[in-house]
Amino acid sequence: MNSILIVNQLLRVKDNTLLIKAMKSKGLIAYYFLDHQQKEIASKAFPNKSFFARKFELESLHNLKINLERLNIPLIIDQVGSDHLATLVDRYSIDSLYSIDFATSDEQRLIEKAIKKAKTDLMWIKDHSDLLYPLQKLPFNLQELPEVFTVFRKKVEKYNIPEKPLAAPERPLSNALIIDSTSLPALSDLGYSNSTIDSRSAHPFKGGEDAGWERLDHYFWQTEALAKYKQTRNGLIGLDFSSKLSAYLAFGCLSPRSVYTEIKEFESSVIANQDTYWLFFELLWREYFKLISFKHKDRIFKIEGILNRSYEWGENNALFEKWIGGKTKDDFVNAAMIELKSTGWISNRARQNVASYWAKNLKQNWIWGARYFEAQLIDYDASANWGNWCYVSGVGNDPRDRKFNTQRQAEMYDPNNDYRRLWLQ
Repeated sequence: MNSILIVNQLLRVKDNTLLIKAMKSKGLIAYYFLDHQQKEIASKAFPNKSFFARKFELESLHNLKINLERLNIPLIIDQVGSDHLATLVDRYSIDSLYSIDFATSDEQRLIEKAIKKAKTDLMWIKDHSDLLYPLQKLPFNLQELPEVFTVFRKKVEKYNIPEKPLAAPERPLSNALIIDSTSLPALSDLGYSNSTIDSRSAHPFKGGEDAGWERLDHYFWQTEALAKYKQTRNGLIGLDFSSKLSAYLAFGCLSPRSVYTEIKEFESSVIANQDTYWLFFELLWREYFKLISFKHKDRIFKIEGILNRSYEWGENNALFEKWIGGKTKDDFVNAAMIELKSTGWISNRARQNVASYWAKNLKQNWIWGARYFEAQLIDYDASANWGNWCYVSGVGNDPRDRKFNTQRQAEMYDPNNDYRRLWLQ
């Protein structure tokens, strides 16, 4: 039996249940679809990943390629899509495709098209390697998933313990498929001009599984910054006010179960407090939006959101240019948008403020904002991004439909104007 392991959102060898299952095959190829089709937002073309996100992606692929080659597994990096995947299936007599269970049609389409085009009958084997809890172990049916996060959190905390992470395979596969790994494209090959990481960036980190573990080791064990996470998580400047693990989770360089296990080890050997719990709390928010995507599917991408609620949304191109360029009437929003444009990352506190300002103050089409974040963010995750934009825009899971007072937020979180000076100078 020959198999293909699709590694999109699964760029790791540790705690990779699909990899372990697929390595029971006689022949195995790892496959990654590198999508670089442009996006159009407000009649303007954008790369589907910013320079910073693409750099992180390529670094992660480079690291995965090395780790897979130690296991005698080639990595194919494909820029064509379903046609090429179907060709690989037929050429190498593939019986099975392995992938994580994707929630939305955009994520599923590549594989579904390839299965239709391939001449071979295929098994598609999926699991929930990107979740803390397997769907079948939740204390409720997915269609009964609570629409309020607090209700969800209390139920899963009462009834569930996350799955334990698995070690990386050690023994190389006696691979029946002789095929060379794909050379990684250069950023210039993908249309990116030379750029450097802004020295002010709070996210200057390298991509890859090894780099993800180095970052976790630094934040948990070397600095013990985890012990103050809740106190510092609303920060805006610097490396260690938050864990900065989101991009590693988004690309699947780290699993949430591995992070959870490290939290519990830290709590048993260093300290257990509200701060350490709060990082688990944030993992639960990530989990919740993943499950919301499974429940509501593509409704998270619709302007009416999961609530099917209609508002009068503006579509002012000039306002959009001012918002993404940091030229609105709000200097706190401007600082955050310039940081996002300059680095591909902003803090969670900044994201909530700029999203609320776009949707609630300017009353502009929130889809435009969500698409811009999708194009720009290093740590873009479909469920988290679109779930949060629905939430902030009044068409999602916020029971209070709140609106951020950005001036008050600036007073609270940037009282000395340090953040605004840093990015508006």
